[in-house]
Amino acid sequence: MEKSIIIDNGIIKAKILLPGWGYNRSRYDWGGMVEQVWHKGHSYLSKELGGNGNVGLGGVGLVNVFEWRDTSIYDSTSIADYFPLPGAGLLKKTDTSPFLFTRDYPTVPFEHRTEVYKDSVKIKTLPHLCCNVALEMEKTYTLNQNTLNMDILVKNIGPSAIHATEFSHNFFNFDGGKIDSDYRLSFPYTIEPKLRRGKLIIERDAYRLGEFDEPTESSAFWIRGWAGLQSHWMKLENASKGMSVFIEDKFPICNFYSWNNINAFCPEVFAPIDLESGDSINYRRSYTFEAI
Repeated sequence: MEKSIIIDNGIIKAKILLPGWGYNRSRYDWGGMVEQVWHKGHSYLSKELGGNGNVGLGGVGLVNVFEWRDTSIYDSTSIADYFPLPGAGLLKKTDTSPFLFTRDYPTVPFEHRTEVYKDSVKIKTLPHLCCNVALEMEKTYTLNQNTLNMDILVKNIGPSAIHATEFSHNFFNFDGGKIDSDYRLSFPYTIEPKLRRGKLIIERDAYRLGEFDEPTESSAFWIRGWAGLQSHWMKLENASKGMSVFIEDKFPICNFYSWNNINAFCPEVFAPIDLESGDSINYRRSYTFEAI
C-alpha cells in the first residue's frame, strides 16, 4: 500500500500522506495529511516541532482535527471501553481522568478507502457504530492552477445527533527558517485578539507575532471579529521572502484560534458540524500559493 502520493498540475504540487503512512496517535485525522506544497521552487509547510526539536502531537503540514463540542460521550464511557473521535477512530478510556486532547489514548483506527487521480486524491473514512455514533466521511484534495482545494464531506449515519467542530491545523513555514515578525496575517475585518500567552504586533485588520512565551516557547490566542460572516478569508504573507498563501474557508465559521512557535505559524479556523441522524454537511477550504 502506498504511504504517500504527489499530485502535480505543473503549477503547484502537493505531497499527500495517505492513511497508514505512520501516524498512529489520537489527536489528528488519520484520513490524509498534506505534508508539503511546492510552487515556483518554494515550500510552504512544516512539521509540528517544539523549540527543543520534539514532535509535539505529531502534526504535519495541513492536517485536520475533529473535536466533540463537549466531553459527554467520553464522560459516559466506562473505563476500558471505547469512545469515538471523528477522523481518528475508537479511543480507549483508560482511567477516570478528564479528557485531554494532549494525551495519547489507545486507538483503533477507522478503515479507509483511497482513490488517486493525476491531480486529486479522495480519502474515505468508513463508519463504525460506537456509543450510538457513526460517521461516514470523505476528504478530497484537488489542484486548480496555483490553488489546493480541500473538500470535506461528513454524513451522520448513526442514530444519535452529533455536535462537533473541525479545523485545519495549518503548519505554515515559508522555505524553512524561523517564524518571526516578517510574517503578517491579514483579514477582511477588524480583529479582536484575546491572548493566552506570548505577545502580538496588532494592526486594525492584521497581526504579526511578537515575543513568544518563554516557558512554552510559543504563543496562543483567540481571534474575534468574524461573527456573522458566511465565509472567511485570511492572507499570510512574508514580504522579505516574496511569498504568501491566501486561505478561504467557505462556510460560516464558529471559532478562530492561533498557535505559533519558531517552527510554524498556525492559524486555525473552526467549522461547525451539527447533524441530526441522516443529515450531512460538505464544505471547502482553499489555499492559493503565490511567490515572486
